[in-house]
Amino acid sequence: MQRTLDLALLRSFLLIAEGRSFTETADLVGRSPSAVSLHIQKLEEELGAVLLRRNARGVELTLAGERLVGFARRLLALSDETLLAFRAAGSRPLRVGATQDIAEAVLPGLLRRFAREHPAVELTLRIDRSAAVIEAVQGGALDLAIALRRDGVANRGVLAEERMLWIGARGAVPAPDRPVPLALFEPPCSFRTAALDALAAAGRASRVAVTSPSLAGLRAAVEAGVGLTVRTRHSLTGPLLADVGAELALPPLPAAAFCLYAGGGERWPEREDFLEMCRHLG
Repeated sequence: MQRTLDLALLRSFLLIAEGRSFTETADLVGRSPSAVSLHIQKLEEELGAVLLRRNARGVELTLAGERLVGFARRLLALSDETLLAFRAAGSRPLRVGATQDIAEAVLPGLLRRFAREHPAVELTLRIDRSAAVIEAVQGGALDLAIALRRDGVANRGVLAEERMLWIGARGAVPAPDRPVPLALFEPPCSFRTAALDALAAAGRASRVAVTSPSLAGLRAAVEAGVGLTVRTRHSLTGPLLADVGAELALPPLPAAAFCLYAGGGERWPEREDFLEMCRHLG
């Protein structure tokens, strides 16, 4: 009959081999010190070799014990990996939405922290316009989202307020006698509305030079000097972009409020943890 090694015995052995006492090992594996001693004894019987030798300082590994350490680490690591993979397959996925601004500036750190605490949870990300991700939360297609403020039952409060900025290419100054060229998202868009309303209220003529559905498109247009855009400080990426509002005497802009959205249905620990992490972004 083919014999197999008991992983519980190997775990007790490896903890002792790595410097834990029998008492510490017993606490870690949830057994008594005498049970841990029996683990080592049974493992020695199965392998037909003495693995530990007691001395005045405690215990030390024999040559056989030293050989076993590498095998034990690999076997236990594979066991832990297998259990994690099957827990991940059976865990509930979390569906998260965010605007492009948040996705670039905030989401990486948030995901990194969540993954450390919940490595088995599968995440589904949707990066889209505020209206789209909010609608997805309200319709049950997303579990939560971070987006610009919109009134509604899914709004769980403001996470952060960021000042809107006039962003342009360094050194590219629009002609003062011509309409201000703008690079904007397609409507509806809070930044687009803020830009057009501010210029109209100040009596400044404007024209939409570029329309794009993505931040990458707006950034390319602005860096090329084709137009100015309105975003937050998170979009001031790279040496070519600058806050040009004061330099060009452009009118002040309102603040952009980013809010947390979540459905009012079922709750589960992973979703609640993600929501709590979002609330501490600042």
